[in-house]
Amino acid sequence: MNKTLKALIIGIIVLFAGIFIFQYKNPEKPVTGSVRSGDYFPIPSIGTNEEYENYSKSFKIYRSDLGFSFKYPPHLAITITPDMPDSNWIVLESLNSTEENKSAVIISIGLNDEQMTPEEWLLGPTSGFRRSDGYFKETIDGQNAVYTDGGMWTVVNTPDNKYRLNITYLATGNGDILFSEMGIVIESLIFHK
Repeated sequence: MNKTLKALIIGIIVLFAGIFIFQYKNPEKPVTGSVRSGDYFPIPSIGTNEEYENYSKSFKIYRSDLGFSFKYPPHLAITITPDMPDSNWIVLESLNSTEENKSAVIISIGLNDEQMTPEEWLLGPTSGFRRSDGYFKETIDGQNAVYTDGGMWTVVNTPDNKYRLNITYLATGNGDILFSEMGIVIESLIFHK
């Protein structure tokens, strides 16, 4: 084996060893695969930087009569469904959406008549969640919450446990998945006591 190939192999081994040690020694970054479904794990964050800080100055605020509020970017329009017997929907739709290509973040608000925690409801028979998809626990403004692997479906109850908020996205046709916009809504969600 020539010296260059030997040096390359040693370099690769050192690189992988360094990555392995960094992942296990750095408490801020859990090792992928070490977090199991049902564990507490932070919701994926959209992060902040100077560009985001400038962008966030243009955010609008939605305040619900049900005791919560959140921020959202100005390129989304809010539509509230008429009162339904069991739930209401807040739809934050991209202004660029067309009938064929929809992009929206949807907050479905339902009564929590059965007084279930978000985890109990998610794992129950009426949510439609498949356990094989995986989920994680988190808190949002002090309230227990759960979200699916990938962060695209979040469930949290209001502080009085009267209502359950299901936050997810809709993308049809070639509509963009509003991942950052959903992150903004979730990260800014607060409950007014």
